[in-house]
Amino acid sequence: MLNITTRCARRKPERNPEQIATQPPSILEWSRAVPLRLPLLLSRLGSPASRLRRDRRGATVVLFAVSATALLGAVALITDGGLLYLTQRRVQSAADAAAIAAASAAGTRSSTAALAAATEVATLNGFTTDAETTVQARNPPDSGPYMNNGQAYEVTIRRRQPMALAATLFGMGDSDVSARAVAMLKSQMQVCLLALNGTAKVSSFSKFEMRGCAIGANATGSKAVQIDQAGSFSAQGVVTAGLCDGCTNTNVKLTDGYQEQMPPISNPYAPLDKLTPPDPPCTTSSTTSFNSTMRIPRYEQSQTAFCNKAYFVENDGVVVLDAGTYIFRNASLTFRSLSEVRCNGCTFILVGTGAGTTASFTAATLSQFLCDNCSIVLLGSQPGQVTFSSISKARLTAPATNTYDPALNGMIIIRANAGPAGTSSNPTLNLSNLSAIDLLGGIYVPNAFTRISNMSAPNPSTCLPVVAGTLEVGQLSNFPFDVSGCPGRNTKVPQVMVPRMVE
Repeated sequence: MLNITTRCARRKPERNPEQIATQPPSILEWSRAVPLRLPLLLSRLGSPASRLRRDRRGATVVLFAVSATALLGAVALITDGGLLYLTQRRVQSAADAAAIAAASAAGTRSSTAALAAATEVATLNGFTTDAETTVQARNPPDSGPYMNNGQAYEVTIRRRQPMALAATLFGMGDSDVSARAVAMLKSQMQVCLLALNGTAKVSSFSKFEMRGCAIGANATGSKAVQIDQAGSFSAQGVVTAGLCDGCTNTNVKLTDGYQEQMPPISNPYAPLDKLTPPDPPCTTSSTTSFNSTMRIPRYEQSQTAFCNKAYFVENDGVVVLDAGTYIFRNASLTFRSLSEVRCNGCTFILVGTGAGTTASFTAATLSQFLCDNCSIVLLGSQPGQVTFSSISKARLTAPATNTYDPALNGMIIIRANAGPAGTSSNPTLNLSNLSAIDLLGGIYVPNAFTRISNMSAPNPSTCLPVVAGTLEVGQLSNFPFDVSGCPGRNTKVPQVMVPRMVE
């Protein structure tokens, strides 16, 4: 019997669906499933990446918008800020120039004219008061350290400046740009000798010295100042509205050099041109000659003036005059043929109107003429001459306080701005042939020829400013000019003034 064995393949047991759901897939199943699911997985992963890329592009747009706004703001700041800076510079420069113009004009013109000069210069620089601009010039300033200083000039300029980009981008309004400047004249150097309308000539000297001061001339000619080549000449400087002939000579030493074609030097004695001549009644006395016995009466005693004659103090040894005021109208006064004349506190006033005798003052042919705290004043429409000549020793000092008129403080000789001007051979003020002279105080003879020559000063003056129409100085020996002591004598001194910014 055949034994046949038959193998039957085992059938896998069927799984229960619940088991399939609960059992995890095998590794084989995973390996078979992954290739089928990978494209789907990648497609699902790709969608968020695309969104991420799209989201980054949106952030860039936002960032660019923010950056562009900041950039435009920076451009606006640079553009409008630069415009404001340039406008501020222009406004300040215009205010400075206007203030300097006002201070410069104040040296020779009125305050009103100086303020007008300020607004004119501001206009020339593009700033005139209108809807957008305000220009104001003041004297004195209404604020600051120079608020009450009548010599200071203030200019303020304010302009409304539109904002270009900032107004368009950010709605910003206009901006106010303002500037303020204060200027005044400051002294550059003092002047010992000043010729107001003629020349200033220095000649025939062995040594001419001006200590710490200058010589000036307001004339505009080619020889407004003339300096000889002989001798030694030294001064702080020379200042003239014209030209200087001789300033480059080898014998000339100028500490601060010379300045030509400069503005006229201001006249500090101009207020004296307004002095009112006294007009008391004339004396009834017929006496015209006085001495130590027949004393000349002063105005405070007689309340009268000496009129229409030539009067003399003469022919005696020593004559001492009483302190006070002596008034002459159309009359002259001469001191002559005396050993000595003395007075302390005398004021001689001579008024000339063209009638009677020429109103002149003369001291000549004397041993000594000593007058301390004295003033010699020639007034009226036709004043005469002042002459000091042939005196061995002369002393004439100014009162720090004049009892007759405070306007005469610090002055030894004054002549009205009228009458004949005189010439070199016939000067209006003649100081000559004085062996030893001591002058202390200011001399003012405008529109007149002044000659100072042949003099020596054993005790040099510390205060002798001379202001004349035309000046001729020469043949001096040990006669320096100096103004350092003038403040103690209440004597004003001419100044070379230049405008300076003070605020």
